[in-house]
Amino acid sequence: MAISGKRLGVSVEPEDPNASYLITPKELSALLKEAKPPVVIDVRSEREFKMLRLDGAKLATRELVEEIFTKWDKETAIVVYDHKGRMGLDAAKALASRGFSKAKGLKGGIDAWSQEIDPLIPRY
Repeated sequence: MAISGKRLGVSVEPEDPNASYLITPKELSALLKEAKPPVVIDVRSEREFKMLRLDGAKLATRELVEEIFTKWDKETAIVVYDHKGRMGLDAAKALASRGFSKAKGLKGGIDAWSQEIDPLIPRY
């Protein structure tokens, strides 16, 4: 919903309160090409993960989550994704609340990735 700036005569979009927890598919694609890419974690079901996933992604098993919370450096860059983006955002917020300052959720999830980056990943 746009807010009209009466004095300026311009339309102003309200700030997304989740913006600091999100990364776009294009931003993630660029980061994955760097020398030290972020760790990518898939929070979908094991069945979905086996069907299709982002290259190099790890499934968020109970064991992996425990390892992250107990052993990983809090400065590790982590990108979490799901199907449409909601659970990924929630997972990024949970990581941030545990001190992982570089945790992000993939905006739009794997569905957005398929549309914007890799059309060979089927949409479902």
